[in-house]
Amino acid sequence: MSLPAIKHRLISGFSIAGVLFAAFFFLPDAGIPFVLAALVALMSLEFYQLMTAGGVANFRGYGTLGCVVLVFVTWFSGVRGDSDAWDSLVLFLVTIGIFLRQFPQKDNPHPLRTIGGTLFGILYVGLLWNFLTKLLLFGRPLGFAEGIYWPGRWLLLYAVFAAKFTDIGAYLIGCSFGRHKLIPRISPGKSWEGVFGGILVGTFAGTLLVWGLRDVLSPLGLTPLRAIPLGIALSICGVVGDLTESLFKRAANVKDSGGVIPGMGGLLDVLDSILFTAPGVYLFLRLVA
Repeated sequence: MSLPAIKHRLISGFSIAGVLFAAFFFLPDAGIPFVLAALVALMSLEFYQLMTAGGVANFRGYGTLGCVVLVFVTWFSGVRGDSDAWDSLVLFLVTIGIFLRQFPQKDNPHPLRTIGGTLFGILYVGLLWNFLTKLLLFGRPLGFAEGIYWPGRWLLLYAVFAAKFTDIGAYLIGCSFGRHKLIPRISPGKSWEGVFGGILVGTFAGTLLVWGLRDVLSPLGLTPLRAIPLGIALSICGVVGDLTESLFKRAANVKDSGGVIPGMGGLLDVLDSILFTAPGVYLFLRLVA
């Protein structure tokens, strides 16, 4: 990659990181679901654009609306402590709605593709992204203070650390020492050396963050010792998330999911790995810790 391209990627990356950090740490609670909803809407539109480019018909507007509604319902029901039942209701109604949306179409030769493509977007983008909403709400019923010390925000930062430092480590080590290709037909630039380097860097960065926030995170069951195996698992999740989106782009024969971020492509290109690490952190806390 040329020096100007790397410069654009760094500027864009740090700008996005700064905006998201400010949004999730300094916005009042009432503003957070609107940020989450705006981001999931943009990612959904990018994903359905990929599906269309790959020849898979879909109800782009309906699918995007379903993802946005899922975030809002989870947030406002989670504030009351009963989000799980409402999440299931939304997914059920959205699924039924896709079928109802398909019934009037007389000239659609591929209704199965349309239904499957729309529902897949809600599951891949909406369902996975919604774990960020759940993660941000985590710990609130335990009586923690509002604002920057609310543990859900630190948990989200940990999920982002695990994903993005894995990306950074994989990129730097892969470029320097990569010799053995990982899966060339999906992502020609990725190597096994980069993957193992990314896992090492991502696990180290995540464990260091947990150690620094041990007074906040240890009461939730996330200790520095547990952060080591969890960090390895999350780094693998991040790699899988990155490869998954690469597979979609390869199938659609496009380079990027969009062009909203100079030098980096679309929003989905940047946040794809977080779609997999955020559920990993949340499920670990609920099922293990």
